[in-house]
Amino acid sequence: MIPVAEQLDRARRELAVDVPLNGRIALILIDNALELMCHQKAADVLERDRGNRTLTPTQRTDARGQVFGRKVAVLKVLGHIPPEQARAINIFHRHRNQLYHVGLRNDPVVGHLARQYFELTIGLMAPLLGKERHLRWEPTLLDETAIRVLPELATASRYKNKVGITDLAERLLSDRHEPVQGFQAALRDQLLARIDLSVADFAIIATGRSGKDDPHETLRRIQLEHDTLEELFKVRRDQDKERRRRGLPEQPLDEAFMSMARGMPILVELNGQLLPRWRPKQAGLPFEPWRKQAGAVGAKADTLQALDEFDRVLREIELLDEVMAEPIDDMHGWHQHMEDVAMDRR
Repeated sequence: MIPVAEQLDRARRELAVDVPLNGRIALILIDNALELMCHQKAADVLERDRGNRTLTPTQRTDARGQVFGRKVAVLKVLGHIPPEQARAINIFHRHRNQLYHVGLRNDPVVGHLARQYFELTIGLMAPLLGKERHLRWEPTLLDETAIRVLPELATASRYKNKVGITDLAERLLSDRHEPVQGFQAALRDQLLARIDLSVADFAIIATGRSGKDDPHETLRRIQLEHDTLEELFKVRRDQDKERRRRGLPEQPLDEAFMSMARGMPILVELNGQLLPRWRPKQAGLPFEPWRKQAGAVGAKADTLQALDEFDRVLREIELLDEVMAEPIDDMHGWHQHMEDVAMDRR
């Protein structure tokens, strides 16, 4: 309980400073605090299941494990976390992983995401931790910060300390800082900014090297090439796995060499063989539909519905960004080559 309370209190104070750095710190703190709460609830569930055995073997494995999403899924099925909140947790956790492992992608809204995650986590304290909790502290954990957050530590003996979860939740919700811009409006604006960046990136490759290609055909081609190469590498990884099982040497593909096949008929032929039912994820230019969907996010009254729609559109944008990455690099390389040729001619 002490780490959960301390981290949520620190997150609350970080959110009082409306800048992205503090939002990033808060998001990480909140995510970890909720993970600890889910771990405790899973431990409680497993303890009760020992004499009853109502959980399936898979549920017991997931409840004991360290994969956050699976643990949340078990608690959702058991009715401890509502489905819409479980979806939101997975979205918030994905953003936490993204900023933690990849870097800054959605910095302008990280504070808004953290605030909503904070409120959701506080709301789950009673369902996950119960009405009252023993603090069970070690002397090394007891300092001024812990006593400030949990004054109960100063008024009872070590083995009799308890905290009312509802009281703690109310204390953590006090003196909250409200941002200037609302949650839905911030998500809308972030989507619009990401769409503008995606439009600018697509413009680099839209008309091809000739400057005369049809942008719709370019969009279809780069998706076909991306999906075909991805499937090809997957097939070869599976083949190498089987070869290792049989004690044979691997035969890895030269990914750089295969990437050079972009724009050539061989990838169209491979697509027909590997993905005979292939369809592009984006059948037409998605930018204007995305803008309309961003506007719908800003108009939603329910915050979790807005978050759901924001995440759906954002995933589509991120997927297209991934699809465009190699063709854009190829285009930059071609332009550099043409500049070098022009310089040689001088």
